[in-house]
Amino acid sequence: MAGRRSLTPLEERMLLSVVRELSPRDRTLVTAQWFTGFRISEILSLTIGSVLRSGEIVSKIGIAPRNMKGGYGRTRWIPVLPELHRALESYIGWLRRRLELAPDMPLFISREGDAAENLRPLSRESARRIIHAAFTAAAIENDGRLGTHTLRKTWARKVYKNSGNDLMILKAALNHSDVSVTQKYLEADEDDVMAAIQKCDFTRKPRVPRTALAPVGKPLTAAA
Repeated sequence: MAGRRSLTPLEERMLLSVVRELSPRDRTLVTAQWFTGFRISEILSLTIGSVLRSGEIVSKIGIAPRNMKGGYGRTRWIPVLPELHRALESYIGWLRRRLELAPDMPLFISREGDAAENLRPLSRESARRIIHAAFTAAAIENDGRLGTHTLRKTWARKVYKNSGNDLMILKAALNHSDVSVTQKYLEADEDDVMAAIQKCDFTRKPRVPRTALAPVGKPLTAAA
């Protein structure tokens, strides 16, 4: 979403310490978007069967085209990284103690219903409040550009960096049809900008290693 920003590495560390202390559902909600880069609507479309197969947490999560923006293309698969795996294990265990799970049940449920027949999927507005509350608890400055899409943009920034700044890899990871949309996800990090500018000073002489200097009091002698 235009206007939203990604989190800085420091803000990510601040958020992680908070998210790990949230309720199993809220922890998994935030972690799922943060570590998959899915849109919040895609996260909320997940079912128990999306993350649990034969009683075990899956190794990758797929979003079917019907649940994607635009509703076209192929199923988008993202691996379940260890942080998300731990969150899912905790949450599924919490759900099992309260409900009889079925593959078609929504993964994220509202607390308004306790019995299986009264289950209601978590609304987008409730998900937004949970994520914003996590940002606030982590003391992340709200400059008006924080939102659910912040987590998707944060994931995109890391994929781009870890791919060696390969724009086409990022385009595929985000499931974009146009690379111009992908470019809008990228923001220049201030520290990276400053470091690049520092390297522009071609007048700076490289330091001579101390081992290359002649010992004090012992002038270099010419070869015979």
